[in-house]
Amino acid sequence: MKRLFGLVTCALLVVAATALAQGVQTGTITGIVQSSDGLSLPGVTVTASSPSLQGQRTAVTDVNGVFFIKGLPAGTYSVRFEIPSFQTATSDSVVLPLGGVAEVNQTLLVAGRTETVNVVGEAPSPLVSVTSNRAVTKAEVDALPIGLRPQDIAELTPGLTNNTPNASQVTIAGSTAYDNVFMLNGVDINDNVFGTPNGLYTEDAIQEVNVLTGGISAEWGRFAGGVINIVTKSGGNSFSGSFRENFSNPKWIDETPRERANNVVHQDVLSKYHEGTLGGPIKIDRLWFFSAGRYQRDPTPNTFVQTGGSYTRVDTTKRGELKLTGTVAPNQTLSGDFTTNSVTQKDRPSLNSTLSLDPSVLVTGKFPNTLFVTTYNGVLSQKFFATLQYSQKKQQLQSGGSKTEITASPFRTRGVVAGVPPSLHYAAPFFSALDPEDRNNKQFTGSVSYTLSRKRTGTHDLKGGGEFYRATNRGGNSQSATDYVFQSDYLVVNGKPAVDADGVPVPVFIPGTSRVQNWIPTKGATINIDTTSLYVQDHWVAAPRLSVELGARFENVHGKATGDLLTVDNTRKLMPRLGATYDLMGDGRTTLQATYGHYSGKYSENQYGHNTDVANPSRVTYGYTGPAGQGRDFAPGFDLRNYATIISAAFPTANIFVAPDVHSPTTREFTLGLGREFGGKGYAKATYQFRKWYGFLEDFIQLSNGIVNVNRNGANVGDLTKVIYGNAAADDIDRRYQAMILQTNYRVRSNIRLNERRISRASPRSSATIRRFSGRPSIAICPKGGLPTISATSCASMARTASAAA
Repeated sequence: MKRLFGLVTCALLVVAATALAQGVQTGTITGIVQSSDGLSLPGVTVTASSPSLQGQRTAVTDVNGVFFIKGLPAGTYSVRFEIPSFQTATSDSVVLPLGGVAEVNQTLLVAGRTETVNVVGEAPSPLVSVTSNRAVTKAEVDALPIGLRPQDIAELTPGLTNNTPNASQVTIAGSTAYDNVFMLNGVDINDNVFGTPNGLYTEDAIQEVNVLTGGISAEWGRFAGGVINIVTKSGGNSFSGSFRENFSNPKWIDETPRERANNVVHQDVLSKYHEGTLGGPIKIDRLWFFSAGRYQRDPTPNTFVQTGGSYTRVDTTKRGELKLTGTVAPNQTLSGDFTTNSVTQKDRPSLNSTLSLDPSVLVTGKFPNTLFVTTYNGVLSQKFFATLQYSQKKQQLQSGGSKTEITASPFRTRGVVAGVPPSLHYAAPFFSALDPEDRNNKQFTGSVSYTLSRKRTGTHDLKGGGEFYRATNRGGNSQSATDYVFQSDYLVVNGKPAVDADGVPVPVFIPGTSRVQNWIPTKGATINIDTTSLYVQDHWVAAPRLSVELGARFENVHGKATGDLLTVDNTRKLMPRLGATYDLMGDGRTTLQATYGHYSGKYSENQYGHNTDVANPSRVTYGYTGPAGQGRDFAPGFDLRNYATIISAAFPTANIFVAPDVHSPTTREFTLGLGREFGGKGYAKATYQFRKWYGFLEDFIQLSNGIVNVNRNGANVGDLTKVIYGNAAADDIDRRYQAMILQTNYRVRSNIRLNERRISRASPRSSATIRRFSGRPSIAICPKGGLPTISATSCASMARTASAAA
């Protein structure tokens, strides 16, 4: 904690005092105010108001006529411009995206009457910011035939796909699927191992999703791909709510050609879940509440392989959210949000369902998941704005057996007996409910910024901040409650498994063939990986036609596990984030943009914990010496004294080491974009994106590492070569990605909009070529006066797989 406060203090010094800045969950309205003769107007009072904002926010234009109104929640705003001797002007329906920027430039006329400028409400042009991103609101999602989960909404973004190795992952701009950050209300909600988002949300509670895919500022870190930024509703000055009833049925889905060829028919089982939201004022403009809930019960019929028995797995999910947002003083906002996601899976196969043989392998899995976050942001003076946030996410996985007697051990087939496939599971549950796994994180962040204005050098919007992030993984990954797994085939009669009175296959104990694995986990083993970050970002309005982004992020990573084992030893990285926007024609309608930046990949406990006991149990495998027999009541088969021969052993922590300077892979990125606005009705933008990854984590197994003699628990494994995890040289292996991204938007009428987003990807290092085309065409027209929606969406892609340079 002392280190953290020291880092925050350093950040304050970097920006020269305090600050006015946007947080990752809030946005900025900015612009330049001029007189009709083109001269900048200092001293103009700019006021922003919105149903999403408690009260109003004001700013005053600086010596260059530039203003920033920071820390604004996403929503639709009215912006008012006032100065004596000039007409008052108002821009209505200014849409501010989540964590984004809305640019409102204004020209004021001399005179005394009031002029109102009506701006049609629509998503702001991506020409405003150098960041490649896509913000999707709840209104747009409701109008399109897409899924409601964040990963489904994110797929509307060019350069992203959720066609990944594991469900709910996404790949952004060619990155690995686990190396992105899902943020909910400013908090990392990633599963520590798979990089998927925890279900800590109710779909109808999501207000907006903003996906960042390139040119990402120094405020964001711990990723090599991109950021999916999610915010839930906060209530408002009027009461509102919703109720949704959802239905699904496997019968409604057509069988695939392969399923039809194998006479597989989808079961007629109706699943449904209910969700609702309610929010409103406790005190108008001072205290709001928002609540959401979701209940889902899914019965899924299944059949055991080989034996043909049936069972029904029932998943029950309960989610809830309660958020309070209050203005404790003028322009000082404090919010607190608690979310829970409790999942119970009854009659769930403890291993893979395709490997399970009988009811004895079924368990009830419990997976509690909670999140708490509290956030402060406030204007400290005319130029000063600050944010602080603390959060804690807890996730537990509890599944497996609970009986500890040796006869309650699970069996796996070896595939030695004729007619018995290998690796099938029977007789008892795998894993242990007595050794649950925790995947938690804890965050503390803060930021400050300052607006520095000079007539000759332009306007600098300086921002500095710090973050302390701790990822925790706890558990020994016990393979069974007994710490033993038997390896024996079952008895086959007439080509099928013979089963006993309980429907369990009859194990056959064969001397010289049957085996037992003795797993030796360290229950409760813990690894903490701490990432301490500092960043600075300068949005420099150098001239009316030129703005520059100057940023850098510093990360220090330290990992330590049970047994005082170091996994990452204070690895340090400095990552530049640079960008520029130039107005080619001087009218704000045609812009040229470029960015250059480095990103540092995440430090997953699954990768950077190979030399620890966390989820990494040791193992000794013994061979059976007799006598021969069969059945679960055959006592000699469970007598460990009859397993005297050591077949193999593995003690991962004995000969696995980590290089002292090990670090996550680095991503270098360059983008170049050209965009044009069309008379306030739309825009078109083309962006070229190039990325290169290097410094991948590798296990180096070579004689020069040295030799380790392993002799533990009576098992003499012998001399093993040291395995050292380190980073591969950039010349040995890299990964490259190129893309041309095309984005268009055109508002035909106030209630009809056309959108298209295309991405063409290629790599200069190709071993295979894959071409894909996918589209989500839809027609969605708002009623007259209704909210704008996306009315057509398509995405075409051409990708080539990059091969490693050996």
